[in-house]
Amino acid sequence: MSKAFFKKYYGQLKGFKIESFEMVDSGDDYIRDFPSFILSKGKQKIRIEVSQDEEGNGGGFLFIGEVVQNG
Repeated sequence: MSKAFFKKYYGQLKGFKIESFEMVDSGDDYIRDFPSFILSKGKQKIRIEVSQDEEGNGGGFLFIGEVVQNG
């Protein structure tokens, strides 16, 4: 997938605020549970889940880092 695809896909999240977090049970002992976030923007609410791949074959890991400002 191209950078343009990811920019458009993840760009949908702009303006949303994280309201809550939970781990969602995968229902399978061999598959990692999914980190899940509830986000809101105005009255709209969405859920995002962190997966190890596009097919949802198990929960993944989300890296959290500091924003580096250039200049």
